[in-house]
Amino acid sequence: MKVILDVSSIYLPLSGIGRYTLELARHLPKQEGMAEIQYFQGGRVESGFNTDFEAIASVEARNSYRRFIKALLPNDLLLKPFRRWKAGRMGRQLKDYDSYIFHSPNYNLIPVSGKSVVTVHDLSVFRFSRFHPPDRVNYLRDSIHSSIERADLLVTDSDYVRSELLDLFGLVADSVVSIPLGVDERFGPRAANELAPTLDKYGLKGKKYALSVGTIEPRKNLHATLRAYRQLGKPLRRQDPLVLVGPHGWGSKSLAAEIRTLVNADELIYLDYVSEQDLPLIYAGATVFYYMSLYEGFGLPLLEAMRSGVPIVCSNSSALPEVCGGCALQVDPESESAMAAAMERSLTDNSWREQAVGAGLQRASAYSWERTASATVRAYASLVD
Repeated sequence: MKVILDVSSIYLPLSGIGRYTLELARHLPKQEGMAEIQYFQGGRVESGFNTDFEAIASVEARNSYRRFIKALLPNDLLLKPFRRWKAGRMGRQLKDYDSYIFHSPNYNLIPVSGKSVVTVHDLSVFRFSRFHPPDRVNYLRDSIHSSIERADLLVTDSDYVRSELLDLFGLVADSVVSIPLGVDERFGPRAANELAPTLDKYGLKGKKYALSVGTIEPRKNLHATLRAYRQLGKPLRRQDPLVLVGPHGWGSKSLAAEIRTLVNADELIYLDYVSEQDLPLIYAGATVFYYMSLYEGFGLPLLEAMRSGVPIVCSNSSALPEVCGGCALQVDPESESAMAAAMERSLTDNSWREQAVGAGLQRASAYSWERTASATVRAYASLVD
């Protein structure tokens, strides 16, 4: 098989989609049955792609371009034609590659003449539009609709989203395949002496903090998470302060103010973006991991926590139960009292934590980026058999 992988979503700091695309770029070339792989970036087809972090363009440069275009084309009436023109122009760059399978790993599939695959990670812009700015909702809804019409095969990260996609758009079952994400081998349990230098840098003590990782945005349900955590007694909060890791995203202004207030009161530690080198150690040093999202198409941080040997308290919503497989304390993300009760148990029930660590490690061992890539190649093969 000959494949062109769109790698335009790979830039720092990596989003979940960026991570997924990067791991495909790293693992697809090694898969049996792959005769050739090319990479689509900047509207051009390239024969190689450097997957080292040092070689990945920074998000600042990309965002400056986006801000420039949005300033010139400030409303939907202008942006839509521009995006269509741009998609058509990029599609024309592929006119000599119709013998290749083109894979867009980020919702939006440009018009191509050959076989095509698109990954739809979640349907939150349809199910929970309040979690996104209006221009993103309009753009992604248009992108998903047009991608479904164009694609020969749709890929989702979970069975949950696959079912949503089939139901919402009335698709036939064999047009959508579910391929779980993987987890990097850098994540794993660490000895105290290995953790100490990195944790010291952030003012943390090993197995003396609760952790939550993810972009600071409404979908992550952090307002409720913080209120639930503050229901715990002061001795517990002093024993295991809550550590938030993640950059600020859309709709985070009020939450940013709450975070500053809690940080100033020594009731919260906020680390913002943490480097790829340090993040696995931050995970491994945690007592417990909290992930109370209202909606997730997969929930990659859960895999990272489980593989790090950290027990989990998470929502019982969307794809999260599918990923955890019964290894976590799962709670209603709309109930702060239930969240607080689960948090308290997670910090006081040593036997539960020990059992959850073992179950999580076993569960995480079933996921790898190698398996994700292998399943993706099998999906490609279904288009050429």
